Amino acid sequence: MSISPIVRLAREYRALGQVLSARDFLALIACGVINLPGIVRTRNLTSVDSAMGRNLEIRYHNRRFLLPLADIDAILAPHHDNPTFGNVREMYANDSYLRLFHLQSPARVVLDLGANRGLFSLIALMALDANIVVGVEPLEFYEPVMRLLLDANKCAPDRVIRYNKFIGSSPAEQRDPSKTISINRIREEQKITRFDMVKVDIEGGERDIFGEPDWLPHVDNITMELHHFAGNLEMIPQALERYGFRYLQTDQFGRECQFKEAMFLYASRTGALG
Repeated sequence: MSISPIVRLAREYRALGQVLSARDFLALIACGVINLPGIVRTRNLTSVDSAMGRNLEIRYHNRRFLLPLADIDAILAPHHDNPTFGNVREMYANDSYLRLFHLQSPARVVLDLGANRGLFSLIALMALDANIVVGVEPLEFYEPVMRLLLDANKCAPDRVIRYNKFIGSSPAEQRDPSKTISINRIREEQKITRFDMVKVDIEGGERDIFGEPDWLPHVDNITMELHHFAGNLEMIPQALERYGFRYLQTDQFGRECQFKEAMFLYASRTGALG
């Protein structure tokens, strides 16, 4: 079931009002008014995201986050990346990765697959109190952004380990092992027995890692974005059921739906799902 653009806009602003400071929320309203023709024409908030490329202070899961978006977008400008405020809307305001979980803190070890700028890694460090976050992100130009986020929030850099590789299946199946790493290889290299949380946003690569799901016994909770354009993803719920996970799937607005229509999936083998 679709949502009208007006209702979607109202939901986005209501969610943002919960995390932004009063000053930044007023700036958001002003940006919305100024960019209203573009919002109506495109039916998205990209123009607002661009206009909100400013350094923000937000409250998320009762923690204070400093997000230097102006500096981040300046770093990424040569790479023509999307405005970072769009990621803030999704991960922080809409709470797209944690909204169905009731997690015990600290999370200890978190694996961030498709780590990108590091915004979820920062959530793991500050909202989940993770001791270590292992990020996998093949694009190296995001590395200075991750360092900037750590510095702005006074997080020790040795709490984050980053692999500039693609995540893939076992080494025997990798086409180029120098550019790809498996979850089990990460476990071996970092001497990790268990991941409290694995976040997955790998643009269709989930078919590969769930095709060989022998890493699942070493994971307690999974939060992931699904990419149905990659083909049939039915191996994901099949693998989760095989390894004793309870799971829920939702559309982009957090409404439960059929798997083939889902954008997000949340899974737990520890009873952490709400």
